[in-house]
Amino acid sequence: MGIVIELQREALDEKISIESLMRKAYLVARKLNLKEFEEWISQEQNGYKQEVPEYRNIAGEIKAWNPYHGWIPMVLSADISDLVSKMPIPTSISELQDVYNSSEGTVCLSVNGTLTEWFNSNMDFIPTKYQFFSTKSELYRIMSTVRNKILDWALLLEENGIVGEGMTFTDIEKKIAHNTQVINNYINNFYAEVSDIDMQQGQ
Repeated sequence: MGIVIELQREALDEKISIESLMRKAYLVARKLNLKEFEEWISQEQNGYKQEVPEYRNIAGEIKAWNPYHGWIPMVLSADISDLVSKMPIPTSISELQDVYNSSEGTVCLSVNGTLTEWFNSNMDFIPTKYQFFSTKSELYRIMSTVRNKILDWALLLEENGIVGEGMTFTDIEKKIAHNTQVINNYINNFYAEVSDIDMQQGQ
């Protein structure tokens, strides 16, 4: 069985870990010399440094720390509330998996840097710390999206006659992969700037 068909089967099998699936996808991309897909897999494995794909934006709510009442919702204008209702998650897929497995339902992102300074300068209360509250289902959505992208990519390879023989590909298969634009430029996501955030399990 060709490695591309193996990749399809493993993408459909929830028992196969996302890390294992990505290692096999990376192997296929490397052997076919598909640099863009290879780079995407590498960033999913190691974390994003500059930009993150749109699917890594998670929905949630910013809360402020009140020493007497704990975490409290913030009263924000509609435009500001809309801007901070989503947060890009640049951390590695393995860290996402760990947080997902250890979380009971709520995921907290510690908001640092520029956003904290802006809130402390523009809000009508004593400077404090902030966190972004979301749900573990949002993390699952990211991991599921990655799995689906790998499956779609593997199907696209097969549709163009690229299946491999064992762990190898013919020169013709490599040429097809390189010359087929829809394969060579598969990863065309809208990217957002990386935010300065840390992910923690909700309390």
